[in-house]
This record gives sequence, structure tokens and C-alpha cells, in this order.
Amino acid sequence: MKQWLFKPCNYSFKKTLKWFSDLEVNGIENMPNEGPYIVAPNHISNLDPPIIASIIPRPPVFLAKKELFSFPLLSFLLRSYGAFPVDRTGKDNKAIEWVTSKLISEKKIVIMFPEGTRSKNGGLIKGQPGVSKLAIDHNLPIVPIALSGTENLQNPIKVLKPSAQIQLNIGKPFIVDKQKIKKLSPRSAIFSVTNEIMIRISNMLPPEKQGFYKDLSSEKFITTNEIIKENQI
Repeated sequence: MKQWLFKPCNYSFKKTLKWFSDLEVNGIENMPNEGPYIVAPNHISNLDPPIIASIIPRPPVFLAKKELFSFPLLSFLLRSYGAFPVDRTGKDNKAIEWVTSKLISEKKIVIMFPEGTRSKNGGLIKGQPGVSKLAIDHNLPIVPIALSGTENLQNPIKVLKPSAQIQLNIGKPFIVDKQKIKKLSPRSAIFSVTNEIMIRISNMLPPEKQGFYKDLSSEKFITTNEIIKENQI
């Protein structure tokens, strides 16, 4: 399905953000203009996807929980915006194939939340392996993003008036070194890259928002340092 709804919605939402919110974006120079890559933000609000999409240079696509697609009209609108349903209770091969096709065949930008679900208290929760596995399997760059201030934007109707003080910090892109990663088992590689993503996000958040990663925010994983290449986009 063509992504025909994204541009008008994104244009309108940018206007409402400008009118009703105080949006501070840091590190915009780290956002690549070309090539497929994964944008990996923390997730604290229902409006996080359109907020992050509003600062991305090209129309992104993303996965959304399958429950949102239960209603035919809403499903049509979400798909037209660039979303695809994912079953979060287990491995969803159909969703994985869809997002892989968008990245590899269409060179799209994909927004994927490495926590796998929305944090209920605003703090980081433990990262899940989905983003790391996709990045490792297909040699894809990752751009970590730390988002704060959207906690009160839970009701989707807030898209019409997103009143909030929002800070969005964009980290430097990185990519896994395919040659060096061979020294690790697949499980260790995914664990290390997931921790790398989450700690990079944590380091861009205030301490009270670091959640699960607060005590790890200054840690360095030797294995990860050996397999990561910086600024490779």
C-alpha cells in the first residue's frame, strides 16, 4: 500500500507541534539523509512515532501493535501512513519480512522501538533483541534517539494539540562490523548490540529517565566496542 497519508499528516502535525509544544531537537546533524537505516528511540507515549517522524528527512515506516489494526478504517489509515501490524507476544515472521523488505528493497528509514513496548513510568525498560538482530543480519546502521517530555501525550487525540515540553536528542549513527562480529556467538552479539543501543539512549536522557539502565549508563562493553564502527553512514 502506498504511503499517501504520511505527507499531509506529517505537515499538519509539524504545524501543531510548532503551535502547541516546545520541541527541542539536539543532534539533527547526526540524522543521515540517504540510505536505509533503523531509527531506535525510547518509547514513552502513543504520539512518539509521529513526533520522531516529524524530524526525519524522508518518510519513515514503522511497526505498530496489531490491536490497532482491528478496526478496518483505522487499519487502512495506519497502513496508508506507513505502519504495519506486529504481534508483540512472539516472533512475527510476517512483520519481520515486511520491515526487512522496506529496508533492503526500498531503502526506507524504519522507526523501531528497541524496548518493544511503551514504558508505563517514563523510564527505560530492558531492551529487546529485535532491532539488534535486524541490524546484524542485514548490516544496517542504527541511529539511537532519546525522547523525553511526551509522557502526558497518551491519548491519540492529543495529536490535535500536543501541549508539552519535548526534548529529542539524536545520537551518532553506528554499524556493526560484520567481520569482527564473527568472533561472538549470535546470542552474545545480539546481547552486546542491544546493550549498546540502550546505553547510548540512556546517556542522552536525564538520570530520572534512565530506568533499567541507570546503573549501566557509564558502562562500556568490551565486546561491543570491538564490533562497532562509528559514523558509518
